[in-house]
Amino acid sequence: MTAQATAATPARPSLRGRALALVFVFMLIGGALRSVEAGCQNSLKLALHNVFLCGVISYAVALTGVGLIFAVTLALSKNRRWPSRADLKAMPRWAPFGGLTGGAAIFAMIAVASSVGVSTFNALIIAGQMLLATVMDHYGVMGFPRRRITVQRLAGCALIIVGSYLMAKY
Repeated sequence: MTAQATAATPARPSLRGRALALVFVFMLIGGALRSVEAGCQNSLKLALHNVFLCGVISYAVALTGVGLIFAVTLALSKNRRWPSRADLKAMPRWAPFGGLTGGAAIFAMIAVASSVGVSTFNALIIAGQMLLATVMDHYGVMGFPRRRITVQRLAGCALIIVGSYLMAKY
């Protein structure tokens, strides 16, 4: 992303108080469900003995669930805005491919989580996420507002890496 495009990224309002607390709770629940997901994926792998079939089944179930949520949302809300042709043309070409990165994470989970344990797997996934996210925030890429790398943020990343090591070792 160019400096001009980065500067054009609109500032987003910061969450405060209860709204921020609710977002944190939601994220903690989502994170906890990743451990349940790892257990489901591992059980699927043990039953089917095929990593790729596990991935296909996992995504088929996810697509079905999202489709049902989408259908219920459409049925209950009349004010959903649909993208215009101009919206679709303005969308970055790479934007729809986020699911592929999620697919890579799913295959990693299926293939290796049982080898290192779900706690170590999740700790290392989080460490990798934090390192790249810190760089992405610093440069304000992919539509995110810029958040400079600071000593405190780097210390947070280092603590996550140390925590990952401790999870793996003990």
